Amino acid sequence: MSTAEFTGRTVLITGGGGGIGYATAELLTERGATVVALGPDDPGLGKVAGLPRTTAVPGDAADENDVRRAVGTALLDGGRLDAVVCCAGLGTFGTVLDSEPGWRDTLRANLDTAYVTTRSALPALIDTGGAVVLVSSLAGTLAVPAAAAYTTSKHALIGLTRSLAADFGPLGVRANVICPGAVRTPMLDRVMDEVGFRSGLDRDTAYRRAGSLVPLRRAAEPSEIAEVIAFLAGPRSAVVTGAVLMADCGVSAVDLSLSPLDQNLS
Repeated sequence: MSTAEFTGRTVLITGGGGGIGYATAELLTERGATVVALGPDDPGLGKVAGLPRTTAVPGDAADENDVRRAVGTALLDGGRLDAVVCCAGLGTFGTVLDSEPGWRDTLRANLDTAYVTTRSALPALIDTGGAVVLVSSLAGTLAVPAAAAYTTSKHALIGLTRSLAADFGPLGVRANVICPGAVRTPMLDRVMDEVGFRSGLDRDTAYRRAGSLVPLRRAAEPSEIAEVIAFLAGPRSAVVTGAVLMADCGVSAVDLSLSPLDQNLS
């Protein structure tokens, strides 16, 4: 594996100040990329701006004007655009009987951001034969109880990926989607704190409890997900397109329906 495989390549990352987005920016710059990170104007975006060859662009990845500004920055900084990584997203809970604004806000954050970003970036990606990587979730293939909007939006990202692969593959653009399971990001930390509080558990114990049914018996780290994204965004995956890559520590491979009866879990 070359440690400079992204030298001369420019990558746009939405949600660049978040856990997976930041880890991806950090890894790609280590491997030589020029990175433009688009995200809310918050401390996370300020942190990513400190990485080498990285420009932080405050904005909304569901706003076409903001995305065009970020694409323009990438073309100015790197002279080209080789990959787009869509990490922007929001985790919410609620059934279809819950409030409509939550539904629409979640679809905007998780689906519209990917649609608007890829739509705005495609002309530049066609010029370079570039790559699109969308970040879905285990909830993109399995339903999460009481998370209708989140589950729906993450499922839709898989359909968007396959459409991009089918429509723009003949023009040299690849599109793939990664489905992480539990990842130790600030967003999931908050969930574990809330769940753990209700059960009298601290955060680490809640993570261990949640991972007790997972084949690898743990959550992933953002840096590990970044490695998978780097593979899909880079030259080593030149013949991979339209793929749904599970990065979930094995949980999607296991039938858990009898797990409450299993007394041998370690």
